[in-house]
Amino acid sequence: MSVNTNYLIEPLAPLVFRSGKPFGSQSSANDVIFPLPSAAAGLVRATSISQKQVAMNEHQVKGSDQVLQDDSYKKVLSIRTRGPYLARFDTEKEQVELLVPKPADALYFEAKDSAKDNTPAQVKLIRLAPEPLDADCGSDLPNGLLPVQMSEKIKGKPKPGVAYWTMEHLKRWQAGNNIDFEELQKAGVTSLPIEIRTHVAIDSKTQAAKTGQLFQTASLDLGYSKLEEGESNQKHVWQNKRLGFVVQTQQSLTEDTVTFGGERRLSKFSPVSTVAEFYDDSLESLLNQINTSKGFRLTFITPCVFSQGYLPSWIDEDSKEGKLPDIGASVRLKACAIDRWQPISGWDSIVWKPKAMRKAVSSGSVYWFELIEDLNLEQLQQLTGLIWSDDKQDKNDGFGVALIAPWASI
Repeated sequence: MSVNTNYLIEPLAPLVFRSGKPFGSQSSANDVIFPLPSAAAGLVRATSISQKQVAMNEHQVKGSDQVLQDDSYKKVLSIRTRGPYLARFDTEKEQVELLVPKPADALYFEAKDSAKDNTPAQVKLIRLAPEPLDADCGSDLPNGLLPVQMSEKIKGKPKPGVAYWTMEHLKRWQAGNNIDFEELQKAGVTSLPIEIRTHVAIDSKTQAAKTGQLFQTASLDLGYSKLEEGESNQKHVWQNKRLGFVVQTQQSLTEDTVTFGGERRLSKFSPVSTVAEFYDDSLESLLNQINTSKGFRLTFITPCVFSQGYLPSWIDEDSKEGKLPDIGASVRLKACAIDRWQPISGWDSIVWKPKAMRKAVSSGSVYWFELIEDLNLEQLQQLTGLIWSDDKQDKNDGFGVALIAPWASI
């Protein structure tokens, strides 16, 4: 597995990442999205060009056919990245903490203890897992797939909660440990702060707004924020940590000031070495657990693009069996939990036109696989570094980064 360097993107202004909805005069929180992997890939490639890491003399190639034949652009597009991941850090950057999307196999559920009617309902974290339906029940799931059901049968209703978990909490969850909701609520991030700015064009004669030229933009405001406690001695108390992004690449880049997202908002781009590894246990231990369990599950931490919608191209639609890409070990897809498909698009700065909208498996989605044959250590090493999207360019862009964990196959 190749070694990547972690680079921290520290926003110096609110960052604009459009959702792709038709542009209107009024903006809302729904008009801004978490940056796509292709945005981080474009940032790394542009920085590589500006720092003379790759040779690029052309400013633009018109027509996709010419792009495929142009050696300079092929070299730029071959630069591989992973991320971006949400990160939390302090001024000294002594510890950069990664935050990942809530896994789809976790459900926030408000339930009340029926034995104590006077007690208030509490929110619990309930695990979802593949489980066969009762004999008198049926579903319209594709043949061969199991429904994903609550592991604990309680009465209540789903509730909103933390949207971004710490990496440590995700590791504990994948290891099968229960997590207290209040603990998760304090450590995670419920939502990203959004700033809405109003833009106006002023008529130089009347000093009034020009007709039809008043509009708003929404952006991610990831600067330092005030503590909920309010003021102390009539002074605002600010948090000592803020949010940013981490992107991984093999490119050897130096600290720089870059534009990330729309409207050329500035960010500081610098290498960091204080990011925790994705896997705590040795790969030998993980291999033994997976082979003993006869199965594993993938939790995607970036969106993934499959050519057959939710189904990878290497999985047969009827039997749900296939061979793992680049490895050859046979597996069987047993279940998947996907919140909803995620639209991905963007602006292609090479052919100078918008990219076509595609549907991706959303970040946080979970896939469960049954082993038909055991894995060896070399295969697992390849799996932990695999980008799971089907298309080569999507792999280069970082669509389909996932964490692997043991799962006891049914």
